[in-house]
Order: sequence, then structure tokens, then C-alpha cells
Amino acid sequence: MFDWSPYLDHAEKRSLKKGKVLFRQGDVLNGFYFLNEGKVMISVLREDGYDRIIDLVFPDTLLGEQLIDGNTSFTTATLLMDSTLYYFSKERFESLTEQYPEVSREFSCSLIKKLRMLAKINSMKNAPIDIQLAHFLLNLREKKRQNALEVEQKLISNYIGKSRVAVWKVLKDWRLRNIVVTSGKTFIIKDIEALREIESAVK
Repeated sequence: MFDWSPYLDHAEKRSLKKGKVLFRQGDVLNGFYFLNEGKVMISVLREDGYDRIIDLVFPDTLLGEQLIDGNTSFTTATLLMDSTLYYFSKERFESLTEQYPEVSREFSCSLIKKLRMLAKINSMKNAPIDIQLAHFLLNLREKKRQNALEVEQKLISNYIGKSRVAVWKVLKDWRLRNIVVTSGKTFIIKDIEALREIESAVK
């Protein structure tokens, strides 16, 4: 993983409280953030007024990369806990990349990865609940690099856009099949290949 710590002197440090909105859908910025500590929820407001979660951002990750050129944000970023971030303005980032070309390459890789993620989410928006849930857990596992995942079922429901009851029914079936084990807010993935097979069934 790329280490951003040597370059944080070129950014503005911001320590913010849980619930703070970094940027809203429709906002225009000329920069991006690096999350040093905390957790951020990325959501979109649908035409029906429903606020749907599309991603969770964890430490050592960039967010808002697409906004560096003054583009309008198509998402909202909200802190899920007290967090420490670093804001890179366009001017300071351009100065940084002149000195360190590797930073520009990492930024581009991060942006491409986000665009691929959005394309994947769009392809799954009408998929069955089990496919979307499998994708969510596998994506979260990749970010956290572990099989034990702490996440609220309400948050999962907002990600998929279905009721908690509907999500619970799928999880109940997976528990019986020993695909996942749940304990409170903790989900332990027991059968990764089974989840991958479920996710790959998307049309």
C-alpha cells in the first residue's frame, strides 16, 4: 500500500467530529482528502429522495479525487466517527506532484479504482439482495484485510436499498449454510468462495 505520510505536510490537517459532512452531492471543490483516522460514509441521493450508501472509506485512503478539477460532486461524504483528514488543494497537490511524480501515479490509480467501483455498483443496482450483500461483504473484507467485519445491519440495508428484514432473511440462510457467522455487529466470513460465487451470478 502506498504511504502518504511523507507528503502530508503539503496538505491542511482537519480534525472533525462524527456527523460532519465533508462535501455534499452537487458541491464543487478544488481538492481532495486523505483519511488518516476515522471512517467516512459515501452516499448518493436518488431521484425518489432515498439516501443510499455506496461506499465506506477507511484510514489511509483518498476520497473526493474526482473533485480536484472543480467538478461537481455526485456523492455526499459524511463522517461516521470522529476523524482526522488532510485536505490537498489543487494548487498544493500540483506543486507536490512536480517534486514527487509517484504521488501523481498513485492518485491516478486511486481515481481509476473508484470509477471501476462505481461502474460495478451501477451494474448491481437491480441485482437480487444476496448478490448485492455478497458484493458488500467482499468489498468490505478487501478494505479491512480481514474476515471479521464490524458493521451495523442498518448500514447494510441502506447500502443495498432494502429493508433490514430482507437482509436478515439472507443472512439467516447464509448462517445455516455456514457462509457467515454473525454476533451483534460483527460478521465473520467463513466461506469466501461461496460469497464470490454468489456475487458472480450478477447478470
